[in-house]
Amino acid sequence: MVGHYVGRTRPQHAGNHGVSMRVRPVCHQIELAAETTPDMNITIRQLKVFVAAYQTRSFTLAGERMHMTQSAVSKICRELEDALEFQLFERSARTLTPVDGAAELYALALEILASVDVAERSVRSLKSLDRGRVHIAASPLIMASLMAPAIQVFHAENPAVHLELYELTTDEGIDHVLNGKADVALVSMAEPHPKLQRREGYRSSMWVACRPEHALAAAPSATLAALAAYPHIGLRAGYGFGRIVNQVLAGEGLEFTSVIGGGSLMSSLALCRYGAGIALIPGYVTELAQSLGLAVVPIEGDAIAHKLYLVSRINTRLSLAAARFLAIAEETILGISHAADGVVADQPS
Repeated sequence: MVGHYVGRTRPQHAGNHGVSMRVRPVCHQIELAAETTPDMNITIRQLKVFVAAYQTRSFTLAGERMHMTQSAVSKICRELEDALEFQLFERSARTLTPVDGAAELYALALEILASVDVAERSVRSLKSLDRGRVHIAASPLIMASLMAPAIQVFHAENPAVHLELYELTTDEGIDHVLNGKADVALVSMAEPHPKLQRREGYRSSMWVACRPEHALAAAPSATLAALAAYPHIGLRAGYGFGRIVNQVLAGEGLEFTSVIGGGSLMSSLALCRYGAGIALIPGYVTELAQSLGLAVVPIEGDAIAHKLYLVSRINTRLSLAAARFLAIAEETILGISHAADGVVADQPS
């Protein structure tokens, strides 16, 4: 297995097993142990079992997930604790309780396992594009509006490569890339991430959607200040576009009266259609808004732009298939972005 050994440790003279080392961060403990003479290996298998036990809080449930017996899971976790000189769980008859510091090892284990998973996918498809898998993450509307054309181009060129799609929120998509579950994601990112490589894939003006009889509908464009006078259907800040809108409004010194805080752009458009208020939307949603019978009006201001980024893990070699998809996605999505620049869509009659 690629990257089978992730570190080497040697037990020290631990008087109270798992207690004396508990005050030290687990990552630091691993680094200290790696400097000693090796006579025990921390394996990928141990980390996978630990992750399963941490997530399920049960050796029995972890065993079911890993297709192992309860006693085998318990033994492997004990071996890992012995290697680290660090107790990871308080054990009771019914459940496992992670001790202080176990969460830190869990985060580190997820990162290591993600790197191994990405490396194995890369190795399996090094020879050609005749096989392999590409894992892609984006929100449902981004997937349908922007990723779908790139997916079609890639699939026509490489029909034997399996494409796995994850339709997620921005934060979930970023986590999927960080954890190795996705090779590439198209997401809204206000700030760079130290472990992600990002390249701008899409940029467009913001738009406002409203009913055709609304006072804004006949205008060629609108200012944010003018929109503040109307009830607004907003997105919660936990969503990428919702965060961007809040940042833009703060930069302009404005605050909208949000009559409804939705969880998706699709919900915002549906509520807008029923007259609950107006909704700020990104450019890639304008066609959908019009198909629902709504009017769409561009927002004035060059700085008021919505950006999406193609992201992948830094210092991780993408498989040939994933690298090819990333190149196609960048070209295709940039083409869509450029085509949208300066274009005011026809309004519904």
